[in-house]
Amino acid sequence: MLNKISLAAITAFALLANAAVVDLFSDPDCRDHAGSRNVFDNTCARTGGFQSFRITSGGGSGQRVTAYSRNDCVAPSTSCTGADQVGACFRATNGQGGSNALSSYTFCG
Repeated sequence: MLNKISLAAITAFALLANAAVVDLFSDPDCRDHAGSRNVFDNTCARTGGFQSFRITSGGGSGQRVTAYSRNDCVAPSTSCTGADQVGACFRATNGQGGSNALSSYTFCG
């Protein structure tokens, strides 16, 4: 039984081992730094409010970082880009305002 639990724990850790590191900004042009957040692959991360972001370290292969105007990574999304787009500034606003969450999946939310 211990081996099954250990294998399950290792598998779960491997699925979450990669993460995009994202700098958040309170303005739409990546000038007013509001914090940073790790967004582990295949997860949703609540962030608090932001209007733009910059990926400083990419996530796993094929991952896409999506910003959402709601806290629980529920549509509508405000931006979606490849997690490998390190260094570029992405605006994360829509008609409802800024964003409050980020996800990293292999698809756009």
